[in-house]
Amino acid sequence: MSHFETAQPRDRATLRIIPLGGLGEIGMNLMVIECGDDAVVVDCGMMFPDAATLGVDVIVPDMTYLYENAARIKAVFLTHAHEDHIGALPFLVERVKVPVFGMPLTLGFLRDKLEEFAIDDVQMRVIRPREVVEFGSFRVEAIRVTHSIVDALAFAIRTPAGTVLHTGDFKIDHTPIDNLSTDLGTLARYGEEGVLLLLSDSTNALVPGHCPSERYVGDALATAFANARGRIIFTTFASHIHRIQQVIDLARKDGRRVAMIGRSLVDNCETAAQLGYLNLPRDLGINGSDGDRRVVIMTTGTQGEATSALSRMAVGEHNQVQIERGDMIIVSARTIPGNERAVAHMIDNLYRLGAEVVTWDTADIHVSGHACQEELKLMLNLTRPRFFIPIHGTLRHLIHHARLAEGIGVPHGVVITNGQVAEIDGDNIRVLEDRVQNGKVFIDAEAEEVPEIVVRDRQHLAEDGFVIVVVAFDSNGKLVRDPEIITRGLVHVDSNQEMLDEIRRMLVGMFAEMPAEELRDSEMLQDSMRATLKRYFRKSMGRRPMILPVVWEM
Repeated sequence: MSHFETAQPRDRATLRIIPLGGLGEIGMNLMVIECGDDAVVVDCGMMFPDAATLGVDVIVPDMTYLYENAARIKAVFLTHAHEDHIGALPFLVERVKVPVFGMPLTLGFLRDKLEEFAIDDVQMRVIRPREVVEFGSFRVEAIRVTHSIVDALAFAIRTPAGTVLHTGDFKIDHTPIDNLSTDLGTLARYGEEGVLLLLSDSTNALVPGHCPSERYVGDALATAFANARGRIIFTTFASHIHRIQQVIDLARKDGRRVAMIGRSLVDNCETAAQLGYLNLPRDLGINGSDGDRRVVIMTTGTQGEATSALSRMAVGEHNQVQIERGDMIIVSARTIPGNERAVAHMIDNLYRLGAEVVTWDTADIHVSGHACQEELKLMLNLTRPRFFIPIHGTLRHLIHHARLAEGIGVPHGVVITNGQVAEIDGDNIRVLEDRVQNGKVFIDAEAEEVPEIVVRDRQHLAEDGFVIVVVAFDSNGKLVRDPEIITRGLVHVDSNQEMLDEIRRMLVGMFAEMPAEELRDSEMLQDSMRATLKRYFRKSMGRRPMILPVVWEM
């Protein structure tokens, strides 16, 4: 718990900052800002599952706190259109009717997402840079920032307690592709007026220096294009409109036709083109390259996702494109932590098919969309906040960002994680002892919630397999036949008959020593079998298979 002196009057309303996602993890960003009886939400994102969350398609924040306080929520403000900032919004607006503000591209991508969920009664309102809207206790101004997607915003949120500045994801690119750079003037103006609290992106808090400009990527891509002798198969994040435009322009210059494969890529590009953010070629192909060697095939699959187009090409299972010797594959994205093995496996398969693979770690074909240390310092110096809470990152990112702030004279940094409540009452900032309900909600392909215990059971089965033991007793409690043992994912039955015979003998001996009344109590009998087998497998194999006893009464 931290306490700091400030000149704010004591009679102002209490400000509460409550992250429900994105603090202590990468992705799933959701921030609640409360003042008095009013609240606004900034972003409502999801995250993609890792290899351990079997059968899960997306993960969204536990939004119970929002559902229980729905009447207090005045609006949702979206910083930009990445999935980790808008992906969970359908699950919120389905239960909480609240207006949603964002830039045109952000709302365009959101509209596509809501159509998939058959949700059509959401109030979506465009907010543009330097535009101000008022809700309850809040007066919110949008501030343009640069990021790896167009139409990114920060928000200055005026409250009775003071001004909160939420940066969203940002970088300070002085030469962006669209010449719309971060609005340093407005940020500085708020710094002069006085910022009570800065909430700032921490994704690159461990990276020294400055993040290179997106234009830097164009030069590296031009070099790659010049070296390509056959087809170019290019993949980047489906929402990276500026990079997609650079590739289209390079293809035109190089006399190559452009084809696109992958639903998310095609949908995003069509939406961006309709809104005027992307200039698509008239002869754009949607269904592959038709054998044309002078083609750039743009596709999905930067993270080695098993169902992505590039991953299927890498194993020869794509029905439109077969990788051929001499193809150049450009993976213009950094590998998200946790996806390293899948990406490496995909790249190995592409090499095995004779392709040349160019990645961010072998050529300068990708730059981050997040501010590095010197840009984070500039944000802190421009806004000069009284208090500072680092956001968007794992715990080490947040701690390093707080230390960075302290190093330039902004000492009042408070590190909180999901569910914690930071309270500013005008005289101090403190972290409350009690957390609000938070966590992860697992969603399957049918948009149905998967209980966490089911996900844990799947992990258990994947790691240690299962054992089913079937025993049959007559009405007198006597064993009718030897126990039947079925295993999957634990041992190979044919080569482990001795072990299975030992288990049978052990169970028969256990039954012989049990009183008749216990043998007739199927629940007690199952518990005894489960405990005995758990001890056996732990001691003999160091494994913890899922054990499913089945008792029949003949």
